[in-house]
Amino acid sequence: MKTDSLIHEVFQFDPQSLIQLLQLNLEGRYAFESITIKTTEKRLDGFFKRIDGEGPHLFLEAQGYEDRKVYWRLYREISTFYEQRDERNPFIAIVLFFDEKFDPGPFGLTCMPPCQLIRANLIDCLKALERVPSALTVLKPLVLASREELAPAIPQWKGDIQALKLPEAKEKTLFELLEYAIVQRFPELTAEEIITMLHLTPIDQTTVGKQIYGKGHDEGYGQGYGQGYWQGELIGKIHFAQKLLAQPLSSKEELVKKTENELKTILEHWEAQLGSSSRTH
Repeated sequence: MKTDSLIHEVFQFDPQSLIQLLQLNLEGRYAFESITIKTTEKRLDGFFKRIDGEGPHLFLEAQGYEDRKVYWRLYREISTFYEQRDERNPFIAIVLFFDEKFDPGPFGLTCMPPCQLIRANLIDCLKALERVPSALTVLKPLVLASREELAPAIPQWKGDIQALKLPEAKEKTLFELLEYAIVQRFPELTAEEIITMLHLTPIDQTTVGKQIYGKGHDEGYGQGYGQGYWQGELIGKIHFAQKLLAQPLSSKEELVKKTENELKTILEHWEAQLGSSSRTH
């Protein structure tokens, strides 16, 4: 699932969005970082550090698939973080599930105040938000129950983003993230339909789209293929292009049998289709 890339982009754009999403009673401002724990070479999903005073560190694990060890892994990474640094700030460990069915339960893991463990479901958190313009607006498509709700909601989302009065470049980034969220929630929509509804640059040509399109797939696919990083990355890009064009996804089992050159040829075909689709719009 590629929603994790979208979540990371939103929190990187506005770290305060996590506090708003979870309705945490925290003061001050935070900076979002992605840090590597040296002894394990494990990169944390999200690390939020207080930048205007003393306050708890926030450790985020965004979970879009079933993993019964997710709590143990997060606690291990937090423990290693404090072992390697002279830090005395308390922590808040947050596991944000994209679907409640992925939550295996913490199995008795807990912590003493002022530290906390928070388990949250993304969709429930989004539904509980008041309609206040914020960067979290771009995640609203994930809440919709049906495609019929999409078209009437888009003018409201665009108005909320414009109400933030951001510099042009930042506003453009939020519109790109909104477009990507729509792709995630309604993959059956064609590129032309999404572009028409939003009146924006095609997602494969946007800055955010290129970032997610170019680097996000090795995380989602590359780990699953023994042949290596390049194969997973190419397969992920092929599937992403097919999804944007509302085409059936090629079989992973068949794709992993292809050589690197064969996969590149397939990818070039679908990228040409994307370019043709954008030009005919």
